[in-house]
Amino acid sequence: MAKILRVFSKQIARFWPDQKLYATKTPVFHPFYHVVSNKPLPHILNYPYFNEKQFEQQLDYFLKYFEPVSLADLYKNTHAGKKTFHLSFDDGLRECAEIVAPLLLKKGIPASFFVNSGFVDNKELFHRYKASLIVSEMAKHPDTQAEAFLHKNNLNCTTVLQASFSQVDILDRAAELLELDFQVFLQEQKPYLTTQQVKSLHQKGFTIGGHSHKHPELWKLSEKKQLKQISKSMDWVTKTVHPDIKAFAFPYTDDGISSKLLRKLKAERICDITFGTAGIKYDEVESHFQRYPAEQDGHFKENLKAEFVYFKLRKILGKETVKH
Repeated sequence: MAKILRVFSKQIARFWPDQKLYATKTPVFHPFYHVVSNKPLPHILNYPYFNEKQFEQQLDYFLKYFEPVSLADLYKNTHAGKKTFHLSFDDGLRECAEIVAPLLLKKGIPASFFVNSGFVDNKELFHRYKASLIVSEMAKHPDTQAEAFLHKNNLNCTTVLQASFSQVDILDRAAELLELDFQVFLQEQKPYLTTQQVKSLHQKGFTIGGHSHKHPELWKLSEKKQLKQISKSMDWVTKTVHPDIKAFAFPYTDDGISSKLLRKLKAERICDITFGTAGIKYDEVESHFQRYPAEQDGHFKENLKAEFVYFKLRKILGKETVKH
């Protein structure tokens, strides 16, 4: 049913005037990204990303129809009734400080940056980024031994990009066969923000939040381990920048996260506010918000309009609210 609605939404969206579509009552709009780069990034093949010019055009499009708000404004609900958006970025990549933040400051757009405490200062590499480096290396230098090893573990150059946290040992072994050193990559390329850069973003008025410790698929973990990943991430954020509002964005998705856990995070003030990635939808938990993944294949504007139409269709069906 959802796939049919998605296709139908894209067809309808093409004929719906932008202003009229965005003026309808919806949840607060939460677009999120990971990175903006003017050059190819060999460690990021598992999702599309935009260059600086494209990103600036998208910001201007947002500003045409929505008012940017800070996380504090969102939390206090000071813009109730207005068409607002809050922008955020996941994974704590260095381009957030080098490219994204200067552009946001120029345009007066507040934003939140959600970081993985286990990766800050380039201590370790996200397993999906390891997979991307493996695919990038094999594209340049095909290796039958590495291919055979991946195949033996039910992976290939396509499926390895979706490797899970539990398969990190397989990724590390494949890298050894390719003579690919992740530590050298971390030291030379420095893909992640440093602690000092995180503090600088905070000092410039941006929000810093948690994104788990090492970006595992939380839905595959017990609730106890889910809480440990969240708490460890939030402890680092709290000690590093002492935020007024404790914010956490679930990696990948909030599927498999119970309403009980979400309410526990709020009640025990581990987090004041949390985010999922289900698109433009309401959520049954008052302190939990759903975000729209802006990095998608296809045309940016058409994708966005289709998402708003999709929300309207789900509302007609009484399915506009995420249940946990």
